[in-house]
Amino acid sequence: MTVVVAVVAMTILHDASRAQEIEDLALGNDKAALWPFGTPGKTESNGGYTTNDYYLPSGIDFSATFEISTGRLVALGKNWVGAGNGPPAGFGDFRFGKTTLSDIKLRAASSGILYKRVSPVSSSSSGAVEFSAFYDVAASANVVRFVASIDRGALGKLHDRYTDKTFENTGSAATLRSLTISTRDYLERTAGNERVLDLGYKPVSWATPSAVKETATPAISLARIKPSQLPVFRVYDGPRNFPDFSGRDSKFSTYRTRITNGMTDGPTFAGEYSVIQIGCGTSCSFVYVADNRTGEVFEAPVGGEDNLSLDLKYDVGSRLMISQWGDYDANKCFVQFYSFDDGDWTELLKREVGTLDACLKTVAENIR
Repeated sequence: MTVVVAVVAMTILHDASRAQEIEDLALGNDKAALWPFGTPGKTESNGGYTTNDYYLPSGIDFSATFEISTGRLVALGKNWVGAGNGPPAGFGDFRFGKTTLSDIKLRAASSGILYKRVSPVSSSSSGAVEFSAFYDVAASANVVRFVASIDRGALGKLHDRYTDKTFENTGSAATLRSLTISTRDYLERTAGNERVLDLGYKPVSWATPSAVKETATPAISLARIKPSQLPVFRVYDGPRNFPDFSGRDSKFSTYRTRITNGMTDGPTFAGEYSVIQIGCGTSCSFVYVADNRTGEVFEAPVGGEDNLSLDLKYDVGSRLMISQWGDYDANKCFVQFYSFDDGDWTELLKREVGTLDACLKTVAENIR
């Protein structure tokens, strides 16, 4: 199993007063609790169990499996097949079509459990590739399974960019498509009980949306977030290709000299990019990221009067950028973590580290 080192541990606190619920149902409930969903769109019975499938107005396919002899629910699942960003998954802040495989593994602190009878990677007739990640749910006898997928088109773009390193980069492109929670006994009827745990594996706490909102921020240790956890797999060492300031990159032409000069020494960030920080007044600066391979220029997600005293920390071997900046109106200093993937920025974490005086320290000092 490929070992994925976590950006943050799955430290979302479990509210013991809340059950592990999907669509307001919990494992162990009687099948009678399914009555609000009406007539199932599909029903299938096998080996002493019955699975009902329901098609919800949100576009979610919801499935519920119960043991025929007891009527108790043993598996609950949600599957989404739409395009773009989908609805909330009902687990923490996870969202179908948006939360990536990397997000899941980073939040869970490992790649999870490998069941020897279940392939962690599979393909569909449409050419999509699916990735499964299993985790025990803490303080229970249940297992949660996350399935993320990447379609043929997106996979082709990754291959064009990374060639023989395509697979290593799928984590940031494959997005959450289904979530299932099962009793371990029921799951292992098909998956078997032979399993391998990833390095550093630990069970996850079931995260309700409200619990994440209230407790996620205090639980995360900034010192655990390191550039090596969002690696690139090669550093561009070819010729410099400068921006097309008369065409594609014309909106950046005012700063053509600063950007070009900033690219002279080659990549300094995320394998092939140069970071150019330009002053705009007292304690004010804005940031561009220029691709030495293609010449394309991107704006950073921080900078200007909203992010004063901006300080950045980044590395050529990583897609992680850490920013530190002050909110002068609120007298607060913040650090903010981003992942940069093929021109797209994803915010990983934002944390207040003190008053404005904290911004007098370096980023390294504030994230220790």
